[in-house]
Amino acid sequence: MIELTSLVLALSPTVGTACVAGAILGRVRRRAATRGRNEAYAEAAQRLAARDEEALHTAPVRLLAMAAGPRPVTESSAGTLLHPQLAGTAFAETQRVVLRQVAALLNAAEQPIHATATPATKGGTL
Repeated sequence: MIELTSLVLALSPTVGTACVAGAILGRVRRRAATRGRNEAYAEAAQRLAARDEEALHTAPVRLLAMAAGPRPVTESSAGTLLHPQLAGTAFAETQRVVLRQVAALLNAAEQPIHATATPATKGGTL
């Protein structure tokens, strides 16, 4: 951009024209910078909205699917992300960790039930 400013100033026949050209170039630069910031803010807002929707989707849909599904439970029992564009992010990895922990908890909770039910089904006494 500096080369463009130097070129405009060099080609301007008068100082007044050079000042106007410099002011116009400055304004163009500021608008481009503002546009870039606005686009970055909009993109960040979209990512945050996707994360919020994903978090709100996890408890009533994905965790419920794990709890109601067949045993043994795995993290894949919960289905996939609501927003595939989040795959590969730290947020998605955090979701996987939570799903693994919930699956382990559900599987561990299921084992004592089977262990106590086994003697009764074999004709044992209570």
